[in-house]
Amino acid sequence: MKLTHYYLVDTSVVLAGAAVSELQFNMITEEPFIVHNLKITPLPVWHGQGYRSLGFRFGDTCYISDVSEIPEETYTLLEDCDLLILDALRPDRSSSTHFGLPRALEEVRKIRPRRTLFTGMMHLMNHEKVCEYLAKLKESDDLDVQLSYDGLCVPVNL
Repeated sequence: MKLTHYYLVDTSVVLAGAAVSELQFNMITEEPFIVHNLKITPLPVWHGQGYRSLGFRFGDTCYISDVSEIPEETYTLLEDCDLLILDALRPDRSSSTHFGLPRALEEVRKIRPRRTLFTGMMHLMNHEKVCEYLAKLKESDDLDVQLSYDGLCVPVNL
């Protein structure tokens, strides 16, 4: 933030009359924290080699984008996940920083959430074809997995 949006960190450099939001910066660690009486549990994951990233659990919902590997210790934080929102960048393979659909499905089978929504798809993901494929997994593997889409609203249990 100091490098790219310096004026948000040091407002003394802002010209008189300019409108700049007042922000409160809080460092998020891997420890749970509270926001408006809602407990949020960070979910440590890897986003490429050597880059630790965080997903978040709130209530029975787990959100993990930007993930290439889930460490063993994070799986206990994912137990009894009702809704999993998970990274699935490409239809055919993973990249060095993101799950592809095959790997994302492996993780869903391991985590066993009640429902999964994939997010972060790139243009190569043929929405209609992949949705048809995922619908078949409900019957064959008892996996409730779907692609998310812009404007999707999902009720969550907090």
